[in-house]
Amino acid sequence: MRLSRFALAFYTYTVIGLLIYLPIVILVVFSFNDSRVLSLPWKGFTLKWYAIALQRSDLHHAIWTSVWIAAVVTVVSLFLGVLAANAMVRYRYPGRLFFTGYVAVPFVVPWLLLGIALLLFFNRVGIPLSSLTIILSHIAFDVPLVAVLVAARLHQFDPWLEAAARDLGCTPWQAFRYVTLPIIAPAVIAAGIFAFNWSFDAFVVTHFVSGTQVTFPLWVWSALRYAKNLPVVNAVSSVIVVVEMGLVLVAEMLRRRGEGAESLF
Repeated sequence: MRLSRFALAFYTYTVIGLLIYLPIVILVVFSFNDSRVLSLPWKGFTLKWYAIALQRSDLHHAIWTSVWIAAVVTVVSLFLGVLAANAMVRYRYPGRLFFTGYVAVPFVVPWLLLGIALLLFFNRVGIPLSSLTIILSHIAFDVPLVAVLVAARLHQFDPWLEAAARDLGCTPWQAFRYVTLPIIAPAVIAAGIFAFNWSFDAFVVTHFVSGTQVTFPLWVWSALRYAKNLPVVNAVSSVIVVVEMGLVLVAEMLRRRGEGAESLF
């Protein structure tokens, strides 16, 4: 039994390493290669692709567009997602199971179909494609992500703590603010980080609803049509990958810290 578990774990880690992390390592390594061609042999170490990336105004504009859109989406998604998580976990009402399934729909529907559906919806209601349609579209799939992550934390929360605060004179808002929110805060922050990353990296849905706006994923898509841009894309993508992996690591640490804090109660 131990041998089979070890073999299964070794196989899983090997597959994950080869399919996910090895391409990332190759991307970062070749971003320092003094060649426009992504191939061996190694031509020499250089930082010129990073220097060129710093000089590309179109790249800077695309990154800034993705950052501020993701920031707006994250704030709105956290607000709506926490409310949805409370409705999913803490209340009993007719249609609760249907609502929970409805929240999970964006995880099941393919991104391509979701993008086409949102494009048709905006055309039908007469909303021109712009930054607003990107934000609304990203909120549509970020809210369920936040709701699921926060709901998982609320399932471990002892509701009697909030009830005790109510008995001591707190209003419902004060009980949530001073008792519930500090306990679930690590999960909320982690959900915000994941929501930001999802919005920043979204390509398929954004491609359909962006109009003339160019986000970072759309810039990468258009830049890769020309082979000369490949080293610059490697360089800036390496920076983005390192930053996002750091954010995900922080989010996971906060989530685990939140689980550990719950055990104290």
